[in-house]
Amino acid sequence: MKNNIVICEDHPIYAKGMNDFLKKHFNIVGVFNNGKATLEFLRENSADILLLDLNMEEMNGMEVVKTLRQKNNPIKIVIISMYNDKILIEKCQKLGVNAYCNKQVVNSELLRILGNLEENTFLVDSSLKEKLRSHHVSHKKEDFEKKHLLTKREKELISLFSEGLSNKEIANKLSVSSFTIDTHKKNIFRKLDIKTTVELVKFYYENF
Repeated sequence: MKNNIVICEDHPIYAKGMNDFLKKHFNIVGVFNNGKATLEFLRENSADILLLDLNMEEMNGMEVVKTLRQKNNPIKIVIISMYNDKILIEKCQKLGVNAYCNKQVVNSELLRILGNLEENTFLVDSSLKEKLRSHHVSHKKEDFEKKHLLTKREKELISLFSEGLSNKEIANKLSVSSFTIDTHKKNIFRKLDIKTTVELVKFYYENF
């Protein structure tokens, strides 16, 4: 019997590619572009495997994992992400993720991983195995120190930026001006020594 799979991926082209390939081998029972819709579906329906992106609007992948595991949902969770930092991967493992793959994983290897998911085994694709072996985590202390330079408001904003919200959307949510949010964002970038929102989201996943 084929396993039932749910896909949660906010990039439409990548989601369609996964769906077209995997439907030859599994039953695709749902394709969603945000974590909130995925959780709503899984509250009413069962599935064997969840293929999950991390960086999404409305609810990011890490929050989806936390919610499912807090509710003791036994679904096997496979992260497929562009982020391949060791600390992030280890955090996913601790939260109860079953496997982690880079978005460049080849189809044959993805199939192998999906076919070998077990309760107490954490799998990564071959490109990440090499990275995990060679990567040093000396930046842990540095990131810890950077995190504690941030104000409470800045930490709140980092969380909102990680959800994919724009400056205007955050300003409306917090009832402040877009200029205020932009100023906070510039201060956050300066304190963390980063230049892009992608780097900011990566910092959030690794440290919050």
